[in-house]
Amino acid sequence: MHPGARQTALILALGAALLSVTTSSAQDPSTDPGSESVTLLLTGPADFDASGRIDLDDLALLFLAMGSADLRFDLDGSGVVDVGDLFRFADIVPEPLPVTPADPAPSFTARTTRQHLILSMPAYAVRIRHGTPFGISSLKYRGQRIDFAHKDLPLADWEWLRYRPAGLTEQRTKLLEMDWGPPETQTFPDRFEALYRLPVSRDGIVAEVRYVFQAQGASFHVTYTVFNGSSRLLRDVYLMLGLPGFSNHGYITGVASARQQRLPAPPFETFLAEVVARALPEYQLLRHDASPGISEGLKGSLQLRDGDRDYRLSCYFLAEPSITAAYSAHTNKPRYLTSHMYATIGDLQPQQRRSITVHHVLSGP
Repeated sequence: MHPGARQTALILALGAALLSVTTSSAQDPSTDPGSESVTLLLTGPADFDASGRIDLDDLALLFLAMGSADLRFDLDGSGVVDVGDLFRFADIVPEPLPVTPADPAPSFTARTTRQHLILSMPAYAVRIRHGTPFGISSLKYRGQRIDFAHKDLPLADWEWLRYRPAGLTEQRTKLLEMDWGPPETQTFPDRFEALYRLPVSRDGIVAEVRYVFQAQGASFHVTYTVFNGSSRLLRDVYLMLGLPGFSNHGYITGVASARQQRLPAPPFETFLAEVVARALPEYQLLRHDASPGISEGLKGSLQLRDGDRDYRLSCYFLAEPSITAAYSAHTNKPRYLTSHMYATIGDLQPQQRRSITVHHVLSGP
């Protein structure tokens, strides 16, 4: 397959997977007419669930294995499960096939208050704070009691926006601390969308955050956009984004990037216990720098222990060659665990916009 066609197939396959249910056991569409599973081709090395076919359930399992050394998912033989295996999966699939939404669509509820957007999906619940600090203030998988989010700081946040207008000094705005106001919302049978807009400068620089929550399964994606409505070139536009953000590290028992996994150092069970014992103001747990000039995946993943149950929140971003520089990092501090992406997306011409989309997948027992 031509490299450009392969990348297109991958992106379409990823989108299809995020629209499907992330499960550990695939259903047979022939016996379940409401299933979203789409058969891509007959069995092969990527038939991870041994269902006799390679389908979107297999791609969902590959997502969950990202960053591990599980040879079952190491399709390209590199010794680690990473974005190269996603490209190999796309090579195996002859062509992306459309996903037919389940009928009837799952029911969900959404309401907006002066301070929050509150959403309840069949498999997860989420709350977004409009004002300071802006972002997801609560996120739980079905049956989960302990929140993924930190009690004071959000997930899926946009902390910093930096740029240098031509002929002027660098401009810095901490968007996390801005009051974005209530969003524009749209309800569809299979999803709920919320769009926040914030004027950043008087000369037309606008920041936008669009949340798209899927009703089927437990996934959503967040698109962060910078619009240059000014008459000046913006140089070296930089974004610091949650990947997934500020987590409840008193219950976090593991973090991962696209390349590595990190557990609390024995005898500690959580990262809060570890940082308290080390008595340091902060230290880095993991960092992954994307290689410039190529498409490379970044991942930020958290594992949370709630009693005797484990839950996982994984975030994915495909850094395209047009991205000047990007890296992900998990940093441990006494007050919180921060998991973010730091991306320089290059220059922005007048009346031009650039976007970054981060995909989120929740899983649990």
